[in-house]
Amino acid sequence: MAPTEPDPNQAFYDKAKRALEDLFEKAKAKNELHFVMAMMPEFRGMQDGGWNTGEEAVRAFDQFTEHIKSLPKDSLVRVRIMLAFYLTIAEGAGFYEMPKKMMLTVEGKGNNLWPFQSLVTKHEKTGRAIDPNANKIMKNMMGHAYDLGLFELSDVFKEAFDSDLRNAIAHADYIIAAEGLRIRKRNGGQPRVIPWNEFDALYCKAGNLFDFIRQFVEIYIQSYDPPKTIKARMNDNEPLTDYTLYYIPQTGAFGLTTGPAPTPPDGT
Repeated sequence: MAPTEPDPNQAFYDKAKRALEDLFEKAKAKNELHFVMAMMPEFRGMQDGGWNTGEEAVRAFDQFTEHIKSLPKDSLVRVRIMLAFYLTIAEGAGFYEMPKKMMLTVEGKGNNLWPFQSLVTKHEKTGRAIDPNANKIMKNMMGHAYDLGLFELSDVFKEAFDSDLRNAIAHADYIIAAEGLRIRKRNGGQPRVIPWNEFDALYCKAGNLFDFIRQFVEIYIQSYDPPKTIKARMNDNEPLTDYTLYYIPQTGAFGLTTGPAPTPPDGT
């Protein structure tokens, strides 16, 4: 029986878990109220349900994963769905607000409702806002982590996504071939072939980083059952106030309040 080949991404996975745990612990120690708010992606105050792209990215992750597992491994449709999945998790800026807001909390600039707003540009003629793409988001988080001395985290964001692959999918600039994924770079640059074993490694690296962030968020959210009351303030202009941080497992409700935590459906 042939020995199992080592996972080429194992060192990355180990580093990512260490770096994320360090980030979460530092943010929690700096300001627990802002830490909790950082785990609420696209937190903009009162808004109707069903408008949160961070939550939608998690649903998409589960749906893509389940569907891809159901398809034959030699299916070309499966490859195309994997490419769509890769682009979805690369472009999930709403989801990546969570680690970004964690870094802002570590920096002492938590409670930021628009963490990537500085990356938004305007069209020269129409004046319409142009949202940052995945490349800009990851470069921003890489630089931010480095400036905070979170060097492993900076490396993780640098290594997580392949910009050539992301761009090729976004611009339909690829060809599926027997030897791998051909990236044409039709508008200039050296064409590239990503062999299938390398593609699998890139795909797994990106997917696992997304899942690691999600797992850490779930662990820390669930730690607020039972609820915890702390003295904190939203900003420097607010007096210290008792805030209750809570997670209700019966409903999945997670949040903060200046009053008592919501009562679970069974009344306990």
